[in-house]
Amino acid sequence: MNERLKERLYSKKGLLGKESPFSAILQQLVNMMLDGEIKSFLTQERATDSLNKRNGRTPKRVLRNVGHLDTSTPRDRNGDFEPELIGKRQRDLTSGLDDQILALYASLVVE
Repeated sequence: MNERLKERLYSKKGLLGKESPFSAILQQLVNMMLDGEIKSFLTQERATDSLNKRNGRTPKRVLRNVGHLDTSTPRDRNGDFEPELIGKRQRDLTSGLDDQILALYASLVVE
């Protein structure tokens, strides 16, 4: 990862553009957060004696300020899961959320 960052910096290309190491990190983090959301949702469902379970994933391309992000949104069998991070039918992530996620990641790496 460090080598990719150095190479990107020396090439004078933007850090957040297409093929950026940060784009890969952001994509990973978004997918992990979506997995956490469905895990929490299904835990709450089980507490109410629901038999709802995971039912695969739906690929989705989300637009950002500096390109796109390919996500994999988890689904549940009943179709009741509504992700909060990137909602159903939402196609953009231009609210600054991607910048916030990268800032959080950067603060974890520095510590």
